[in-house]
Amino acid sequence: MKKLTILLPLLFVAPAVAETHLVEAYSMSFVPEVVAVQPGDVIRWEYVTGYPHDVTSGSKCSHDGYLYLDIPDMPGGFVEWTVPEDAPSEIPYFCELHCGNGMTGMINVELPQGILNIGIVDIVNPVPMVFTRVGDIETISITGDNYSASSFMIGVEAEDLDVDVDWVASGDIQFYQPSSETYTALNGSGTQTLLSGQKYAFIGDGIFDFEISFYSFPDEGNAYLSGLSLNGNGSITSSGDMFMFRTSTTTTGQMAFDGEGAITMSVGGNVTSLLTLPPSGEEGSVTIPAGTHYLDFSDFAFMTMNMNGGDGGGDGIPEDVNGDCVVDVSDLLQIISAWGSTCP
Repeated sequence: MKKLTILLPLLFVAPAVAETHLVEAYSMSFVPEVVAVQPGDVIRWEYVTGYPHDVTSGSKCSHDGYLYLDIPDMPGGFVEWTVPEDAPSEIPYFCELHCGNGMTGMINVELPQGILNIGIVDIVNPVPMVFTRVGDIETISITGDNYSASSFMIGVEAEDLDVDVDWVASGDIQFYQPSSETYTALNGSGTQTLLSGQKYAFIGDGIFDFEISFYSFPDEGNAYLSGLSLNGNGSITSSGDMFMFRTSTTTTGQMAFDGEGAITMSVGGNVTSLLTLPPSGEEGSVTIPAGTHYLDFSDFAFMTMNMNGGDGGGDGIPEDVNGDCVVDVSDLLQIISAWGSTCP
């Protein structure tokens, strides 16, 4: 059985910066009708046309007492409201004079997200495993089948603020909370709120489909990993920012990079790329130009990569945690037993 072990780089989001959202009041409508905000953001309602308008919270043209604002009825007239920390998640509102004509709106309040650190990942025989970063959303999806005895574990930790993780799951998928030593079966789809300072794990075995998505903040101005996939036998291992990718059978995989910078790599076997890679068996600095670049792996292939651009340094195999010259479950258990903060 081939084993795929991945410790992805620290995937994170930065605390949000307060924004001002403009809503224009026309004769019989608010534009846009729906705004998505976070606590601390400012909503500005600006008069455009029609009779005097107001912002009255409630549904079905019935005031609920939460919010009432007058919009000055003059060109450029506006009123502003700062979203409080304790705002409800949904605030329906309307214009009292024109509610019967459909002049309604909705404020969706989204909680700011903290940092999601991915500390431990162990995946066996994915068919396939795919990691993508598109804009400010990162997604990890894994499919397993019983024939190849597939399984996975993804260990994460929330930092600074709580983190909402959207998940889709079928098969034998468990959500583990180490603090209470409890397992919860996941099936269908939902959102898991991970509390700041707490560690969690998603675990699957046998026949399953699993996907998690969360907000991210790319390391702009530097080369960063934006995509990774592996289908079938092979391994990806990491110690900190040092990655090792290996295949020994007819296995395909890809890695994509965005941004611009230099990464230290060494390669061997069937690794192809339009990037200028170092000679086989040697280590060297690889320049990553701006844009997306792919590295393809098949049959026998070997590659190491230092995401911080260092020389790798050190002796031994990065995944041989306990130094017994054998990479097996005892290494994973040692990582779990010492799992602490993943940040300096």
